[in-house]
Amino acid sequence: MGGVLSCIDDQVPTMQRLRYDMTPIKSKYLPIVWLVGPPGSGRNTQAKMLSENLQFSHIKVADLLREEADKDTDRGRLINEALHHRAKKIPDCIVIDLIKEEMLRKSENSKGYIINNFPRNSKQAAIFIKEIDDIDAIIYLSCDVPVMVRRKKIKSEGRLDDEVIKKSITTYTKEVKDGTSKYGSKIEKIRANEDANEVYTKIEAAISVRISTRNKITNESDYAQAQENESLVS
Repeated sequence: MGGVLSCIDDQVPTMQRLRYDMTPIKSKYLPIVWLVGPPGSGRNTQAKMLSENLQFSHIKVADLLREEADKDTDRGRLINEALHHRAKKIPDCIVIDLIKEEMLRKSENSKGYIINNFPRNSKQAAIFIKEIDDIDAIIYLSCDVPVMVRRKKIKSEGRLDDEVIKKSITTYTKEVKDGTSKYGSKIEKIRANEDANEVYTKIEAAISVRISTRNKITNESDYAQAQENESLVS
């Protein structure tokens, strides 16, 4: 680490950020996968299975935020306030910095990274590519709404209402569409209605193909060009 960066967000004051040396990540050229999927799609289950079977580090963004919120620091207090007041927003650069710290902490023994529940918007995606590294795949878990509602009701032991669950699914889907729309050439859409083991088999196969045909991309314009080339081929 060394130096500082500014964290500028419309809803929060400017904050100073540490400048992280991401060489341990870039130099190893480890696979990086973003894993997204609405509530009830089985995302957490699949992330755990991928971590255990592929020995990829499972980085769960929600856990990083909750852990940081418990710390008595400027960053921790800001996150804690945002988590308890839905009108407030956690700056995207803080989310990225937490991911950086966790990736660096696990870099020595990791064979790759599963970034669970990321990105939630296009700004997060762009900062990640610019400041951390390229990704190999975006695994998008697609599931029928009735299936996701049923799973969430079982998990919540009936405490959540159908309409509340459906609203959270709709909101999540819109956010993820915004976050991944510029990276279509990296998306692997996986049907997640089936048994977890069947879904896992499809995900692992998709990741394996992506890793074996890796194409380094470093900025958004490269992604746009890759998508254009794919459409010409198809």
